[in-house]
Amino acid sequence: MVKQPTRSTRRRVARVATTAPVFVMVHGAGSFSNEWHVPLVQAIERELGHAFAYLPVYYADVTRQMMARALETPAEWKFKDALEREFQRAFDTARTSPTVSPRRATRLAGLAPLGQFAAITNQLAGYFFDTRMRTQIHERLIEQLDAVKKQGQPVILASLSLGTVVCFDVLKRWASRYPIALWFTTGSPIAKLRRVGRYDDKLGEITPRNVARWYNIYDTTDWLADPLGPSFPRPGYRLHDIYVNVARDPISSHDYFNNRETIQMFAQAIRDHTIT
Repeated sequence: MVKQPTRSTRRRVARVATTAPVFVMVHGAGSFSNEWHVPLVQAIERELGHAFAYLPVYYADVTRQMMARALETPAEWKFKDALEREFQRAFDTARTSPTVSPRRATRLAGLAPLGQFAAITNQLAGYFFDTRMRTQIHERLIEQLDAVKKQGQPVILASLSLGTVVCFDVLKRWASRYPIALWFTTGSPIAKLRRVGRYDDKLGEITPRNVARWYNIYDTTDWLADPLGPSFPRPGYRLHDIYVNVARDPISSHDYFNNRETIQMFAQAIRDHTIT
């Protein structure tokens, strides 16, 4: 079922000044409830000291269907194999990072999260190779962006993991429809997807006119994430890569939406784009 804004959410959007942004948040791969956004909203409110306008995007019910898919083509198998190898290389590099103690690195050698590799590659494969499911997910994001557009307010878009891929694909095609003041990607696998041939260096409608700022937040010990600036060396558009220390090892360093530094950036962005 499509996650609709609650009455309290609609009241929040209606009560703020028209010059205040709406914070649109998009979760990542994995299992999420339709109230997934509540802890993030509460954390941002604590930083701000007040309520703010927001709309969550929920699509985990669709990704659960992806996990149950049985039919796979040779191209899909090839994609999954290449992506899992990218994940394994990144995990092996992360576990020997200077931030990880030698004892911890040795313990992690036998803890490569093969189940997580498989779960995420299955969801990404479903997203790329099942047009119906991909369209459903895009519709969830577009619905919320359309709702903000009707309000006439700027958008701060915050996305995590698979959610960064969803936003990337939607904005590449339709960014000119929406007033995107700032887009946060956190824990994004887009650079790895470029390396396995899913993307080129084209940004489509992601331009300074349509997406005023793009901040990519990553942790060097996150086996999913990378800096994105080198993947899109587009003249005239500056993609800002920002390092944060989410955790000390690759098992727990993907939890950006519970990271204090990331939440502080979200709160500051809301302040900076609010005119009273």
